[in-house]
Amino acid sequence: MKVFPAWVIPALVLSPAWAADQHIEEIVVSAPLGKAASDTALPIAVLSGEALRQEAAASLGETLSNEIGVHSASFGSGVGNPVIRGQGGNRVRVLQDGVGTLDAADISPDHSYATEALLAERIEIIRGPATLLYGNGAIGGVINVVDNRIPEKLPEAVSGAVEARHATANDQNSSVFRFDGGVGQFAWHLDGLYRESNNLDIAGSAIDTKALAAAGEEVPDHNTRGYIGNSDKRADAWTAGGSWIGQRGFIGLSVNQSNSNYGLPPGAHEEHEATPSDEGHGEADIRLDMEQERIDLKAGLELEGLLQELDFRLSHNDYQHRELEESEEGTEVGTVFKNKASEGRLVVRHRPVGNWQGAIGLQLGDREFSAVGEEAFIPPADISSGALFLVEELSINRWTYEFGLRAEQQRIDIGDCKREHDTVSASASALWDFRDDSSALLALNRSERAPTVEELYSNSQNCNKTSDLNTAVEHAATARIEVGNPDLDKELSHNLEIGLRKTLGTVTAELSLYHNEIQNYTYLQDSGVEVDEVQVANFQQRNAAFTGYEFQVGLPLNLVHRNLSAELFSDYVRARFTEGNGYVPRIPAQRYGTALHYHAGKWSTHVRVSQVREQDKFADGESATDGYTLVELAGDYHLTLNNVEMTLFVKARNVLDEEIRSHTSLLKNYAPEAGRNIESGIRLSF
Repeated sequence: MKVFPAWVIPALVLSPAWAADQHIEEIVVSAPLGKAASDTALPIAVLSGEALRQEAAASLGETLSNEIGVHSASFGSGVGNPVIRGQGGNRVRVLQDGVGTLDAADISPDHSYATEALLAERIEIIRGPATLLYGNGAIGGVINVVDNRIPEKLPEAVSGAVEARHATANDQNSSVFRFDGGVGQFAWHLDGLYRESNNLDIAGSAIDTKALAAAGEEVPDHNTRGYIGNSDKRADAWTAGGSWIGQRGFIGLSVNQSNSNYGLPPGAHEEHEATPSDEGHGEADIRLDMEQERIDLKAGLELEGLLQELDFRLSHNDYQHRELEESEEGTEVGTVFKNKASEGRLVVRHRPVGNWQGAIGLQLGDREFSAVGEEAFIPPADISSGALFLVEELSINRWTYEFGLRAEQQRIDIGDCKREHDTVSASASALWDFRDDSSALLALNRSERAPTVEELYSNSQNCNKTSDLNTAVEHAATARIEVGNPDLDKELSHNLEIGLRKTLGTVTAELSLYHNEIQNYTYLQDSGVEVDEVQVANFQQRNAAFTGYEFQVGLPLNLVHRNLSAELFSDYVRARFTEGNGYVPRIPAQRYGTALHYHAGKWSTHVRVSQVREQDKFADGESATDGYTLVELAGDYHLTLNNVEMTLFVKARNVLDEEIRSHTSLLKNYAPEAGRNIESGIRLSF
């Protein structure tokens, strides 16, 4: 392992333990009526402030991995996409300030989301179906990364922050800046990020040869110990935005440019063997080189009469990434993925009418997707969608009832082939404030999800299921010839959730129990047929059921020390097919743990221990995953110098240096999670 800064050990040992932030109710912009998380029946969590700064990582999944019900599906160190209640990919909708990220992350597990947690003000998580609010792609949940790139208020003075941090597991250096200010009625925002790292250190070997052999898979000839090869990465991003702000509203524009380049670990991608003339030079490394240019328009207006407020957002994204094959002979471009997409959203809220309040919304989207090159297994497609939705709330004494309805149409055009899907989602919920600080909720959701272009048309021929596998193209990320099915039906989900919350006082708690029945659950199933030693897998549908719980409680430990508090947490999901036998692939194992928090003056530190059990309920073609114990330590120190607040912070993750293979990862047998990692840094804010 790499040597970490000498000041880290005394900082962790001598500093008091970290205390949880004071409970502050925030307005959740992901909620349809702009309410606090405790006042809505949606299971919403908000990560912000010092908690977000502490958890922020290079990927969205890793940033949120300590939130109950949320796990990370890694694909080497360059990718970590969120999984909510066992569902990820195109069933989780990731938003950038209320509008889709408009990248290609949901096309393939080796594609990462083009969002940066280090530049976010807060991240909102809706656990469970949210198709009513954000479309059929939100059947599993929603993650909204909120920033201030388009200011909504005039700042009183110029403010900003500069941060630098270093992580030892991969020698990662990250630098971030943010500045906000205003002149007259104009407010402006600037931010930027640069991050660079080397190969990732791990405990043990990268490739689990025993697991591959037990699963009957081919064991690669090459393996690395103590690190993952080709796992270095680099990223940079900058944003400039501004708003004109009046007495009744605002209108603003922002421009963002982001780039990233990361490698895929050996075994993650089909490596191209050297030709006879290249003998002795080995196999090529596969890297993804991403570029994105995004423009956002945002406006808000207070209205008169029955209509109270208007919220408008429009985004356009020009995204592309190249899959590069690097060897000693040079670099070749394998496949180029392009995604030019626009999405607009208009929400109008009406004034309370008696005990009723609500909102109506319109959402439109258009996307031109193409993949050109060796891995072009999906044909170019023009995908458009349009939706209307309505949310109403009725408050009577201590009861709050929420009702919603959404109708959406998706259209996919591939040459002369056109396919339309109409989806309808509805929800009804009741929130009972049986005490001033506690509530109980019951929620029912009916959600529909239309199949995606890759599920329908991977390796299709003239809009029909391919009849000649010899001409099919392998999807190297999954090492499969994926075959779509143009006759796939819509997924239909019926979700029941019961919950208890205590949000105020010295003791806070949350308990959620849920059951989700999904008809026509779409998944990729190996057929047993091989073409040139490559497995053929078909997209098919079976009914499935997801059942689970989430539990979290925070309580003071005044008998031990007045500043000491504790947190207990656990989550679990069991996903199985209800037609025939078998389990749904890549479902996270049960997790439980505790955290101790202590705050004293300028110091704050914490200790968190998570126990993840063995996952022995696995799908056909998978292997069991061992359990592990994850120990984390963190601390920070605040001081003020001439109106500048300086924060020194440190976080140690995987302190026991365990070999961690997450069951949600498609590459769990090829690329484990990071070994012991010490991240430290300094932040200046004014």
